[in-house]
Amino acid sequence: MKVALLSDVHANLVALEAVLAAAGTVDAIWVMGDTVGYGPDPSDVLALLRERDAVMVAGNHDLAAATGEGLDMFNGHAAAAVKRHRSWLSAEERDALAALPLTREVDRFTLCHGSLRDPIWEYVVAPSQAHATLRIASTPHCCNGHTHVPAVFRDAGTRTTIVPIEVGRPIALDASCLVNPGSVGQPRDGDPDASYALLDTAATTVTFARARYDVAKTQERIRARGLPAILADRLSSGF
Repeated sequence: MKVALLSDVHANLVALEAVLAAAGTVDAIWVMGDTVGYGPDPSDVLALLRERDAVMVAGNHDLAAATGEGLDMFNGHAAAAVKRHRSWLSAEERDALAALPLTREVDRFTLCHGSLRDPIWEYVVAPSQAHATLRIASTPHCCNGHTHVPAVFRDAGTRTTIVPIEVGRPIALDASCLVNPGSVGQPRDGDPDASYALLDTAATTVTFARARYDVAKTQERIRARGLPAILADRLSSGF
């Protein structure tokens, strides 16, 4: 099975459309949270993912937009965007976001936004954090997001290491691994191109990819909808 791994789309419809076009034909789409927040088009992004039967879990922005949960933990710009999204989304859309599971098992993978210790808020940036999640999991592998930075952590039992990533080069998931595809809509690794990954469950490999999209178009939409200007400006640098 060929799976498109996405995370942190953040209401960036232009980036999502570019990623889905670049990914081509896939058997499934798995989304590791934060489908809304920051960007200009939350409803359109939700509709497109629903149309594609995407498997989704909740992120902190999703829950804040749905119910206000955790809003006090956001910085001013993020909180302002979430409040706008709450007013733009229909009751049905907010209910759908609120109903998203915190974790989900699919095939040999457990999906979450942050970690299995804290599915909503923990940023997994160190091997020790990845090890903790993989020890909790009842599946061999996990997929997460939240950091907006693509990463693979490999746990060989005695030691967890960071696996070097090269775009377009398949990585063998030959031990227990935690895979973060990076961010579709708000990359923060210094590359403004939308980040995603393609999982081959038969070969047990993951291949990271980037999709170039019309950043200026999304920036225009952010400003036109009255969202904080910094949310548009930062897209140019990928930070």
